[in-house]
Amino acid sequence: MILVNMDSLSIAELRYLAEREGIEDFDTMDQEDLLDELSDILEISDGAFNVNKDLASSSNRRYVNALSDFPGHETAERLPGVEELTDIYKETSIHLMMRDLNWAFAYWSISPLTQSKLIEEDASYLKNVFLRVTSTNDKNCKTSVYDIEVSKDDTSWNINLPDFGHTYQVALCVQNDSGMLIALAQSLAITVPQPYWTTNTAELEEDPVLFNALFSSIISRNGQYKDEIVIPELVNKLVAREGRR
Repeated sequence: MILVNMDSLSIAELRYLAEREGIEDFDTMDQEDLLDELSDILEISDGAFNVNKDLASSSNRRYVNALSDFPGHETAERLPGVEELTDIYKETSIHLMMRDLNWAFAYWSISPLTQSKLIEEDASYLKNVFLRVTSTNDKNCKTSVYDIEVSKDDTSWNINLPDFGHTYQVALCVQNDSGMLIALAQSLAITVPQPYWTTNTAELEEDPVLFNALFSSIISRNGQYKDEIVIPELVNKLVAREGRR
């Protein structure tokens, strides 16, 4: 099942859905009229609805208020302009995208041409595929490197970003049994910002109103901290400052 935010659809996509639902004169309606008509037919909740035709019946729809709810692996292949992505591309490349302050998502492809060249040179290269992650401190430019072992069949990986204020880059590498290393591709760099309050804890300590305003937004009703990676570092720094007094 795939769930789509109705307001995010183009007029072409709305007309496609209206035609599928049997709405008359759909091709002459503007976006607002299409939204109104579809809202009357579909069980809309906060502007979202299920577009999987096989699962979407009047009694079997589930609704959310965002595009990000994907409980299954089905795709909205029936929507215009939506195509299934291929697993292999003609170019060897690797890409890095930040998910949040603590994780990035890397995806890559080793083209058939690259694979055939590696096999021709030394087949053992494809037995040792790994990601080389480079982390650079933005303040002092110190660099550290670590490797993540993957297989030739892998095409994506979640990468931990342990440090704030660092820039990360990932290279897709292979190594043969003799130790010869080849970097097949390298991603663009991403930077993890340094959260302001982790370097300005004195302001929080000196201003109770500011402290309460910040922490009231990250504490649940039952007094538990929300799952936020900045909080442990901030709390530890405040505790350390209190201990030095």
